[in-house]
Amino acid sequence: MARAKQKDFLDLPDAEFDQFFQNLLSYVTAKCGGGAGAAWTHIPAEALTLLNNAYTAWHTAFVKMAGPHTKVDTEEKNDSRKAAEREIRGFNNAYLRYHPAVTNEDRTAMNLHITDTKKTTVPIPATRCLVTDLKNLGGFRVEIRFQDEATPDSRAIPYGMNGALLNSTWGPEKVTDYALLKDSKLMTENTFVLRLPPEAEAKFLSLACRWQNNKGELGPWSEIMYIAVS
Repeated sequence: MARAKQKDFLDLPDAEFDQFFQNLLSYVTAKCGGGAGAAWTHIPAEALTLLNNAYTAWHTAFVKMAGPHTKVDTEEKNDSRKAAEREIRGFNNAYLRYHPAVTNEDRTAMNLHITDTKKTTVPIPATRCLVTDLKNLGGFRVEIRFQDEATPDSRAIPYGMNGALLNSTWGPEKVTDYALLKDSKLMTENTFVLRLPPEAEAKFLSLACRWQNNKGELGPWSEIMYIAVS
């Protein structure tokens, strides 16, 4: 018998989505509080900051809808929701969906899908994630496109992978040592926009990526790629 398709946990009206996001952020923040004695220590402070920033941007745009608002306000709200959903999905896949510190009781409290403890074994990534295109979008933003080397005709993320882990750095010189690519972000969609500070203008962005599976295991590196930021 075919299994019923599970509803997307973010398929919610705006008001319910706002409550869901607020609850998720509050729960995670409480679990990560307490310094060394925190219940969860696997979530980087930067990742929690990005999640908080996404909620603030979304909520600010959402509350404008309660009073007189313009078409521009509505477009801002829709764009903020899309950005918030991308941030939630990436955060969930990286830190909540399969990490052993997060129980199914935790996921229930956050209104996330329950992890299937009998899920099929996921292999360690064996193929490279290749960066296929880098493009300056202006405003110190770089668009990154990537795909699996084994499927050149498809841009799908391979089964069992929760995304591509991007490691990068920027500076006056190109970097050739993977160990110097200190900044990391999980790319969960095959078109990803990396936002850099104004100080990165006219500097070289060096980056490489590799697949990460649902257990956090990593595959082989791509080649290091470069682009001058504008």
